Amino acid sequence: MIHHRVLDQDKVLAAACDVVKAEGIQALTYRRLAHDLNIRSQSLYNYFPNLEGLIETMGTHFMQALYQQLTEALTGVAGIEALRVYAQTAHDYFDGQGNLFEVLYYVHRYDADSPFVQATAQVLGMLKKLINGVRLKTMHHEAFTQGLISSVLGFTVIEIMGLIPSPAPARRKNFHQMLGLYLGDVITD
Repeated sequence: MIHHRVLDQDKVLAAACDVVKAEGIQALTYRRLAHDLNIRSQSLYNYFPNLEGLIETMGTHFMQALYQQLTEALTGVAGIEALRVYAQTAHDYFDGQGNLFEVLYYVHRYDADSPFVQATAQVLGMLKKLINGVRLKTMHHEAFTQGLISSVLGFTVIEIMGLIPSPAPARRKNFHQMLGLYLGDVITD
């Protein structure tokens, strides 16, 4: 009896994510993916038109999963606490994804109607709504948004890359201190 392997787009995507998580996006090639799936590389074109299409789908799923986690974490939370929860949830999500966060470096390659770009905009739009719901002491809302995104993402990327050699408890403390700098500009009353 011959056992046919059942392969679908989700399995290809999961295998691609495993490669990127473990070794980084530069390790992802159709040749490598075909080897890991024990298929011919030409078979991958049945599921994704090219590597860019695969990365776009990975990025879409990555950002949709983040949006879902943020939505769940922010239920019933408002004001400065919502900003803290958003930042912490995003940080923890990125930190838990290994090298998969590298897909974010590719979002600029896609048109505005790309599902990846739209999912990214949805995550950022959520933060903008949270920020627009608070009053700030000195910063303009747009500057606050850009600074907070840059700080959370930048800190996390540097942390994942191993460039912050501190033990995990010290890194968490440093992250919360950095976050405190931004949240200190929020007027609480």
